[in-house]
Amino acid sequence: MSARIDRRAVVSRHDPRLTWADDAILSVGNGRFAVGVDRTGTQTFAGPGSDEERLNTLAEWGWHTMPGEPPAPWESLLRSYSSPRGPVPYLDLPEGTESPSPGAAWFRENPHKVSLMRFALVDRDGGARPSAAEITGATQHLDLWSGTIRSSFRYRGRACTVITSADPERDAIALRVEAPGLDLALSFPYGSTGWERAASWEEPDAHSTRCEGGRIRRRLDDLAYEVLVHGATAEQTDAHEVRLRASGTGDAAGTGHGASAPLRIGESAPRDGVLDVVLELVPREVPALPLPGRAEGTEGTESTESTESTESGAGIRARSARFWAEHWESTGVLDLGQATDPRAHELERRAVLSRYIQRVHAAGTLPPAETGLLANSWRGKFHLEMHWWHAAHFALWGDAASLRRSLDFYVSTLPSARETARRQGCRGARWPKQIGPDLHDSPSDIGPFLLWQQPHPIHLAELLRRADPAAALDPTLIEVVEQSALCLVDLLRPDGELLGLGAPLIGAQERHVEDRSRLQDPAFELAYVAWALRVADRWRSRRDARDAGELTTIARRIHSPLRADGVLSTFRAGPAMERSDHPSHLLAYGMVPPTGTIPAAAASAALDDALAEWDWDSTWGWDYPALAMTAARLRRPETAVDALLMPTVKNRCDGAGHFPQRPGLPAYLPANGGTLIALALMAAGEDDGPVSPGLPRTWGARHEGILPLPGPLTEL
Repeated sequence: MSARIDRRAVVSRHDPRLTWADDAILSVGNGRFAVGVDRTGTQTFAGPGSDEERLNTLAEWGWHTMPGEPPAPWESLLRSYSSPRGPVPYLDLPEGTESPSPGAAWFRENPHKVSLMRFALVDRDGGARPSAAEITGATQHLDLWSGTIRSSFRYRGRACTVITSADPERDAIALRVEAPGLDLALSFPYGSTGWERAASWEEPDAHSTRCEGGRIRRRLDDLAYEVLVHGATAEQTDAHEVRLRASGTGDAAGTGHGASAPLRIGESAPRDGVLDVVLELVPREVPALPLPGRAEGTEGTESTESTESTESGAGIRARSARFWAEHWESTGVLDLGQATDPRAHELERRAVLSRYIQRVHAAGTLPPAETGLLANSWRGKFHLEMHWWHAAHFALWGDAASLRRSLDFYVSTLPSARETARRQGCRGARWPKQIGPDLHDSPSDIGPFLLWQQPHPIHLAELLRRADPAAALDPTLIEVVEQSALCLVDLLRPDGELLGLGAPLIGAQERHVEDRSRLQDPAFELAYVAWALRVADRWRSRRDARDAGELTTIARRIHSPLRADGVLSTFRAGPAMERSDHPSHLLAYGMVPPTGTIPAAAASAALDDALAEWDWDSTWGWDYPALAMTAARLRRPETAVDALLMPTVKNRCDGAGHFPQRPGLPAYLPANGGTLIALALMAAGEDDGPVSPGLPRTWGARHEGILPLPGPLTEL
């Protein structure tokens, strides 16, 4: 028996250590709440006059809607399309996404995620924030084992240190600031309808900030929350700015919550000018969120619950350290430390950092934005066709609880999804593409016509069941699986004795928008639907349902994804393959386990064709894990490694572990999640398959706590 993997050694050798020259942004958080910080450990170089969009304080409850009624009702955006079920209404944006109508623009822009607070260093005497030239020698270390960022720098020649941590359960951060000549200031923005902006600093009269001792009350139209200041005095210095100063031991000034806690091991004694403050954010009035357990009628009403408590920075740092140590010890690990190939070190680095990023930014109750809680993208709204890429890895890497939390979203959204299905002539529940907490599908000429988000809840529930067999008995998950499958059945298009997928439709490649009224049979979706129906049938069989076997019978009738000439292409029949954007046809033999309808030789030829001919500059960050999964299923480890590390602009992993995609999209969590899913397949393989089918044998790869992916299904 081999020795147990030294998990701390694996994790800690990839601690980010950054200097001023690095463009990466580090963050701390708990999956539902997170902050990004600059090299000072604060958000000093953000706010008015800065184009930096990654330094935010974001929470999954922090949504804002502009005041006033929408210019047109949401229902007025529906447009009738011909379908195999007759004329059905689909949400549409026929005028194009560049110039939507006022009604469409309103629903695209609202609600939007808002940055709740900025915390910045300011000069103690003049109140101005330091300039970049005044900060020298900046270095920063994220200790992954404790979830703590230590930032060291010099301000006007004086040594400064800031330690930044987040509470693992509450929406709170701890900041220990040892910075002679500097104080900490909190400033508060308004919401923004900009595509990538989470804050507007240009509308001071549209919102309110009121400091009452250590309680800062905030209101932005339909959003109200408080910031509780523990361990410092707070003084309002402007309409939307509050200055914090060290209050010494205890709460002598009467404006901070609680007293300083006893020192813990590793904590240095307080000194004059040392600020050790906790900032806790508490929602008081928030837009309606589809969160399980929220009592009916509480949305939009102000809470009177007191949040008085004693809190300390030392306490949060200790809880953070305990949480992260337990997280790393109790979940999966991939050790590639024996390999001398530099590619192995880079893959291990990406795995470790992606696991940290996903736990910080994507482990809440709502599906995350594609930039997580680091920055806004699509105004902070979430995309359900990306949810599999965000969340599937949690079950594979031993963190099934995080996947289970996000599946609650589907449970809460069932009534809305059922209504969409009914409107489109289907049974069951039809899941949207891009939505926010209002559950209104965002107007688009693409999103409402995508299909591949529909099988995701079945796939995710199955991964959860494999990690936690008790999930198979969960009545809420059984209902989500069943309702997803019923809608899939009714979306199938009769084609003689066989079944296909009919218009209106856009495939995952998203390259045939103008043909959405007539497209049929995208290869990946054919394979995915057929596999998902078989999985849903097994859920029926496990509970001895009377109709067990029916979905498998239907799945057998679905067209093969192959063209008539046996080639795996974008469509079974129809438009010629465009070798740009997502090579989605490869997902039919990678993300989807082999179903017997695609020979390995056809999948291998399609992979080689894509590697040789594709326009990789047009791809996105999850496309490289998609290639790697196909290569791993084909037992081509060198191809899998090269695909996952392909040197393209969309596949660069920065010093913090993020995958910048383009201006305005500085992070991309589907790339992080996809990397973890691909590595799980490459290391742990699939059911009844070989070990490490996607990693070179000479690497001596070792792993613990990583589950294999589903393999080919045998018939019921």
